[in-house]
Amino acid sequence: MHDEDFCCAVCLDFFIEPCIIECGHSFCHLCIASHLNINEKCPLCRAHTGKPIRNRQLESLTMSYISSRDLSNTYYERMKSNKKKLLLQNKALLIIWSELNNKPGQSTELCNLVKNVQDQELKSEILWQVKQQVGVGLEHIGDLETETVTIRLKTSRQ
Repeated sequence: MHDEDFCCAVCLDFFIEPCIIECGHSFCHLCIASHLNINEKCPLCRAHTGKPIRNRQLESLTMSYISSRDLSNTYYERMKSNKKKLLLQNKALLIIWSELNNKPGQSTELCNLVKNVQDQELKSEILWQVKQQVGVGLEHIGDLETETVTIRLKTSRQ
């Protein structure tokens, strides 16, 4: 066995909570969840992904391999960090989409999304996710580098 047998093709590190998608490729839960926020196709083969499913067998094999290589401490630190990042990402997306869904067909200033957020990490993640979503699910008017930019749900053009 080799390190690359237990590595995610997105982050190029050992799998953390590996998930498998319809085409058969596996990725870290955080990696595929982040990718699916902006693209619904596999990062490797571009096939439709479907909903990622936790791959417990690959997780168990990865954990055994990590233990045999005495890499557990750094692996568990990375696992903790990934869980925190995923939670932060989900909170940010919830804030964005909740605000926009409460105003169907309307726009909102980016500063309205972050005005009541005290946590600086969450505020930064909201700004990052807005930038990621522009062109995918959001449209904007103004400069994305300022909080005075106006955002709205992307309208479908036929």
